[in-house]
Amino acid sequence: MPKINITHRVGRLQDRLAQLERGEEIAKRDIEALLDPAQIKQLNKAQAAQDALRKKHKRPKTEKEKQVIGWKTKIEVRIDFYKQAIAQEQGGMVEGIKKLQQERETKAARIFLDGYFKAEAPRDKWSAGNIALQRAGFDSGYVALNKRDKEIREMEEALLKRFESELSKDEKEQLELLREHEKALQKRKR
Repeated sequence: MPKINITHRVGRLQDRLAQLERGEEIAKRDIEALLDPAQIKQLNKAQAAQDALRKKHKRPKTEKEKQVIGWKTKIEVRIDFYKQAIAQEQGGMVEGIKKLQQERETKAARIFLDGYFKAEAPRDKWSAGNIALQRAGFDSGYVALNKRDKEIREMEEALLKRFESELSKDEKEQLELLREHEKALQKRKR
């Protein structure tokens, strides 16, 4: 199972918080699955403090007594802790996304260089690197294009648009069907 990154963790913490607020019973391992070891220790300390409070005082009968003593149920402790964890995760979201972007760029560079150095002919090295990037699911546009390549792409796009405008009604319909078929194939591959 893949690791949960920062972009997933906040959403999952919010889902778990909603479950707790609805009063659903959640297993301890599911509560701790989204937390890091330091957060788990803090949660356990908060629950231990409530256990000590329960041994020291009888169960309060009114809300005012609960507030004075600091009495909370396990679910209330978890809800408060999850709210703190969500705030903490959202605070570190920018750094987490930057780290993910850096990891993605590093992976792309490694894949490109592997393809580049495995190419047999000296002329094919850039192409081999770009092909390796595409096979790995990266856009080959990741590698900076030179001026000539940009001009060629623009010319190709202009030609395609011109040719499409000159198609007959039946040919346009066939082209639309072909594009829909290709989209369906791409969805199936994912």
